[in-house]
Amino acid sequence: MEAQNAVFTGKVTSIAGPLGGASVGIPELGVGGITGVDGRYTFTVDVGRASGRSVTVVARYIGYKPKRMTVTLAPGRVEKDFELERDVLSLEQVVVTGVSDATSQTKTAFSVAVVDNSAIKDAPMPSPVAALSGKIAGASVVTTSGQPGDPPAIRLRAATSLTGRQDPLIIVDGTITRLGLADINSEDIERVEVIKGAAASSLYGSDAANGVVQIFTKRGANLAEGQTVVQVRNEYGQSDLPKFIDGNMSHNYELNADGSFKLDAQGNRITKADRISDNPYPKYFDQMDQVFRSGEFMTNYVSIGQRRGNLNYNASFQNTKETGVLNLLNGFSRQNFRVNLDQALSDKLDYQVGAFYGRSTADQAEGSADIFFGLRFLEPNIDLTAPNKDGSPYNAAIKQPPLSGNVSNPLYALYNAKTTNGRDRFTGTFKLRFRPVLWLTAEGNVNYDQASRSYKSFRPTGFLNSAGAADKGALFQRIDDNRSMNIGATLTSQRQLFSWLNNTSKLAWVMEDQTNNFVSVNASALTVPRVPEFSAASRDPNNPISPGSETQIIRNQNVFAITTFDIKDRYIVDGLVRRDQSSLFGKDERSANYYRVSGVWRVSEDFKIPGIDELKLRTSYGTAGLRPVFNAQYEVLSISGGSPQKITLGNPNLKPALSKELEYGVNVNFLKNFTFEYSYSDKVTSDQILNVPVSSASGYRNQWKNAGELSGYTHEASLGAVLMSSRDFFWRLNIVGDRTRQTITDLNVAPFLVGPDPNDGNTRIFRIAKGQRFGVIYGSRWITNEQQLATTIKSGLLSGATSDYVKNEEGFFVRKSQWRTVDEVPLKYYQEDGTSLMEIGDVNPDFNLGFGSNIQWKALNISAQFNWVKGGEIYNYTRQWPFNELRDPVIDQRGKPQEQRKPTTYYSTFYNNFDANDYFVENGTYVRLRELAVNVNVPKSWMSKVGLGQLSSTRLGIVGRNLWTSTDYTGYDPDVSGPGGGNPFGYRVDYFTYPAYRTVTFMLELGY
Repeated sequence: MEAQNAVFTGKVTSIAGPLGGASVGIPELGVGGITGVDGRYTFTVDVGRASGRSVTVVARYIGYKPKRMTVTLAPGRVEKDFELERDVLSLEQVVVTGVSDATSQTKTAFSVAVVDNSAIKDAPMPSPVAALSGKIAGASVVTTSGQPGDPPAIRLRAATSLTGRQDPLIIVDGTITRLGLADINSEDIERVEVIKGAAASSLYGSDAANGVVQIFTKRGANLAEGQTVVQVRNEYGQSDLPKFIDGNMSHNYELNADGSFKLDAQGNRITKADRISDNPYPKYFDQMDQVFRSGEFMTNYVSIGQRRGNLNYNASFQNTKETGVLNLLNGFSRQNFRVNLDQALSDKLDYQVGAFYGRSTADQAEGSADIFFGLRFLEPNIDLTAPNKDGSPYNAAIKQPPLSGNVSNPLYALYNAKTTNGRDRFTGTFKLRFRPVLWLTAEGNVNYDQASRSYKSFRPTGFLNSAGAADKGALFQRIDDNRSMNIGATLTSQRQLFSWLNNTSKLAWVMEDQTNNFVSVNASALTVPRVPEFSAASRDPNNPISPGSETQIIRNQNVFAITTFDIKDRYIVDGLVRRDQSSLFGKDERSANYYRVSGVWRVSEDFKIPGIDELKLRTSYGTAGLRPVFNAQYEVLSISGGSPQKITLGNPNLKPALSKELEYGVNVNFLKNFTFEYSYSDKVTSDQILNVPVSSASGYRNQWKNAGELSGYTHEASLGAVLMSSRDFFWRLNIVGDRTRQTITDLNVAPFLVGPDPNDGNTRIFRIAKGQRFGVIYGSRWITNEQQLATTIKSGLLSGATSDYVKNEEGFFVRKSQWRTVDEVPLKYYQEDGTSLMEIGDVNPDFNLGFGSNIQWKALNISAQFNWVKGGEIYNYTRQWPFNELRDPVIDQRGKPQEQRKPTTYYSTFYNNFDANDYFVENGTYVRLRELAVNVNVPKSWMSKVGLGQLSSTRLGIVGRNLWTSTDYTGYDPDVSGPGGGNPFGYRVDYFTYPAYRTVTFMLELGY
């Protein structure tokens, strides 16, 4: 038998020396080996019937260009040495997402973005999504809440849903997860692969129209044979809010000689006759400093990896502590454990197993929006730290006019009302791979994901409102248990059909099983002070205990087939078909079909062009879907007064939304040190799933229907460059950019307004109508030019002639007779038909750019990430509402010449009954230094002097996140969106959300 074996051996090196952990193998035979720390490898091939066959031996190592040698199989010893060159631009990375099998980037027919550990490790973000910001063309990341532990949202290319979220499908180590990424720590990530639309994501079917983000965690597979690596990394530092929002620091009340307020006979303040806010308060308190503080940020990470023989593994632990910037809160803490293990049982059989457990707790503000809401209405003479009349902390009774109930003391709420959010997450993975013959591989996988969440909100009895009145307290608790499993089986064939033609084909079956359980209890009155238990709840029938529960069972079964032909290593043709069956579809539409056709021409293989190392043209057309939400197909009723009330009419014909995308692009690597990629995406998503009103004759209010079409196109470009490379100095620059435009091309219902929170009518300011750009803000305008003035007069809603009006110092037209008087007010613009509702803004940026730079000079390493969002508008409700109570800083007239000062009634007009208007539409442009890491590798000789010579590496550094922002936006931060769970990209509003903050930490990393 040994006579039939070919023993391959040799050494893999680079210019710097041996490469331990490099893989050397024959892909078409599925055999190979890993080099030891000395760079040497050995593997054996059972030649058998393959004797005389020509095969390709490939040597690979992360960060280096692969090298290939052609060998004719024959029994005996084959010695091949490989010297690899650094692939500093990742030109020949191998990807697996969306393709038939592991494929070099030089042969993919669509854009596959890769962010590997080298782009994450210097400044690992608390969430993997945040780590992608500014690093991938076509990927938009926005902060929906800066509250510690809350992950940002991500959208890939143009939107696919008019009213739903835009989240891509998330896969972690083969586990299809519906439970988010808030539990995953970035330090564990080996790489992230991203495909951005149906042209690539067709392989994943009815839940992949938003693209796919696939995360691979460390497994120890890239270590050298016999190598053990231990890493210990610690960060500690502080967080702070980089920008405070001031209120109106003056008032429009009469003063006594001593600076106190003049009062009438009833004890009320007396308003000045001119109503101008230009008098100082008798005293001032720094309320921002009282509510906000510098928070603590700490991470501890330990991992151990080893490769020995046929087994490799990696195990890790990570601890996070992030208090945030609100006073009196403990913030967010998380502890994660992960272990991955691979073992080859024989040349034909191997398996992979992994387990993850994470536990997190969050001490949150009870409705964080309420904290930031009340803060915006406070007069500056209120001391938030003053005690109540009974001596208890933080005075609740805020005595300031008008007594609207909007004002409150955030410190009182933070101290007395408690909200906790605990979460446990477990993920298990198992994959078995069997190669019965050289060209065929069978795989089976089982993946399990479970998250249990306990949310509890407590307001004690006797809790005081801003008028000092006590309420009965409240207690709410919700427990969620979410479980999902995906089981799959695949057969993959890799064959050389002719000397010039290779084929890879895969047939797969995937089953998804998901169960979601929700149980909640609400008590609206308590009887025992400071006892957060339902046994202390009132039994008064006027304040009943209200239970609630829901169970969702979701089943999906999918099959797909994909085949790829590689012709002469230069023409690649790819096609797939997929069929999905889902319990989320209407009962008469249980199945949906998807497909993809794509192709590649490696032009540089046919034509040698001076200075061009690789030139690839590619195109792909594919379809993918969006599944309806669980209750969309069913009749929904509510219980009112003990009787069922019809709400939603069921729809047995409800289909998944269908997204069709054409992508084409070009990739060019040139002058050895540069790479450029351009992609164009044209996407149309039909069968939009909308909850629309129905005829009252049905007895129901609404019904989910397929009732619209949304189209969008995206231009993407990325440039990678090695600007300098020598033994002591290295400088790499990455630039990514994109521009997206979206239009509602069909709508089978009447136009309507929507907002980010479907339960909050205040924010429904975005118009959905056929032919309308998606993301347009609708509201009223104020007259700022003569054409608007003439049109409004023509409508009959404004009297006189244009000569009766004048543009004031702030750019608004007012009546000439009222200008610079107490009666001066801005004038609303009306169209000729007398309507005032019109387009006032567009949330879509002109473009997005990301700049990433890495500089290495001897032992010093500097990494930086800049993001530039140009254009795109935000509606600032956080500013509008305080206008009603004269709390915005623009109302402070003290810095103006006397004749230009405006009365408070002038500014309160902009409040406009809280209806949207263009005064509060702001430019969302910003440039941000999102990441900065400066670290130094301490020489081993220095560590030996202090008795730590056993360390293989030591790094010291400083890490900054969200360090600096340049913007004209008046809110806390332009990277804002909310509230609710809607589309944070299509509906951008600032609505009293927890702002993003910056962190600066010191880092110590030790390697063994």
